[in-house]
Amino acid sequence: MRIGMVGLGRMGAAMAHRLIEQGHEVTVWNRTAAKAEPLVDAGAKLAVTPLALVNAVELVIVIMFDADALNSVFEGPDNILSAPLDGKLIIEMSTVRPEVEQKLASEVALRGGAFIECPVGGTVGPARTGKLLGLVGGSEADFARAKPVLDQLCRRVELMGPVGAGAAMKLAINLPLAVFWQAFGEANSLVRHLGRDPAWLVELFSDTSGAANGLKNRADAVAAALAGGNGGVATFDLAGICKDLRTMLEEARSKGFDLPVAARTLAVYDAQARAGNGGRDTSWVPTIWASKADAPIMPDKLNLERANLLIEAALLKGRELGLAPLTVAVLDAGGHLLAFQREDRSGILRFDIAFGKAWGSLGMGFGSREFLARSQGNPTFVGTLATASGGRMIPVPGGVLIKNADGDVLGAVGISGDTSDQDEACALAGIAAAGFVAQTGA
Repeated sequence: MRIGMVGLGRMGAAMAHRLIEQGHEVTVWNRTAAKAEPLVDAGAKLAVTPLALVNAVELVIVIMFDADALNSVFEGPDNILSAPLDGKLIIEMSTVRPEVEQKLASEVALRGGAFIECPVGGTVGPARTGKLLGLVGGSEADFARAKPVLDQLCRRVELMGPVGAGAAMKLAINLPLAVFWQAFGEANSLVRHLGRDPAWLVELFSDTSGAANGLKNRADAVAAALAGGNGGVATFDLAGICKDLRTMLEEARSKGFDLPVAARTLAVYDAQARAGNGGRDTSWVPTIWASKADAPIMPDKLNLERANLLIEAALLKGRELGLAPLTVAVLDAGGHLLAFQREDRSGILRFDIAFGKAWGSLGMGFGSREFLARSQGNPTFVGTLATASGGRMIPVPGGVLIKNADGDVLGAVGISGDTSDQDEACALAGIAAAGFVAQTGA
């Protein structure tokens, strides 16, 4: 079959090699063309654009790092959606939110093409040998059409439901593994003083009911890292874990709940990524907690430094999302203004709104999203609060409580400038970056 591969990161390149070995005529494209050279040497053809690739093949596989990279190869001139897609089948394998896949599926359908998502579980080794786990979202007919190729890449392929179901399941299966590496690192710190050989310790942990398959599969690399190694060549790096954890948190927030364990894990990993360790393999991650001296300090107080870090991360998130100019106010547990920033062109009333969201959250002991939920069912409740607070409470999302690991309230952040949901998303990003736990509702 004539198959195209768009995206030649570690996973894309490994799968392309596998398809060549299975006898397919493979055409590849990557933003950095040099990454295609080993595949061209192995027999692949190189397309100059995604459009040229689509025109040359029957089936297109896409796997990109994140939603921004994914959209960039679908949209615009010379990209996938600019090609005639009649009769073409698109298999999208990136780890992104369900809504991203659903939007792309609609766009492909409008152009006469068929679309399934199939994010995969596994790293480079399984991709190279056809041992991945495929999680498909799409119609049964399109799944049946894609399955012969997917069976050559995966040891198991499951149809999870319509488009979006595969993405949801991929985030779900990645979460326990992502937090496991932090948990194992903490567990190791409890026995590090015993002085046992790291390889022996890893083997013992692997023989317990608490061990993840990832530890068993990477036992040698983890032991080497605990013994002082650098984790070796990355097959799935810390930056990728951070990206996936952020995606999980965004998806949970869109459904109205939090993922506190994932949020705390992301705070630890983000600190290490900022320290220059984002390219290290997951086998290195447990060493973060290798000793008390090396462990990142988990903040227990909301001081000016942490408040400013929170604000900077929240504003950065807003710029990443392309939001309107934001105003951010951070209050301590007593309701006093601790830090405040207003982006250029943010309205003069935005401070009062941001302050009111944060102040109201502290006043009631829950995030301002809860105000919205209660006001819809009981308008009198909000009116009473408005009177009692002198009009300072703002009953819309964007006010979030800031807690430590023990659940103690340290303060609150309020953001105003874009839609309330987007304001809240930026608040959550800031709280995670500062190393705290967020509470958006009761």
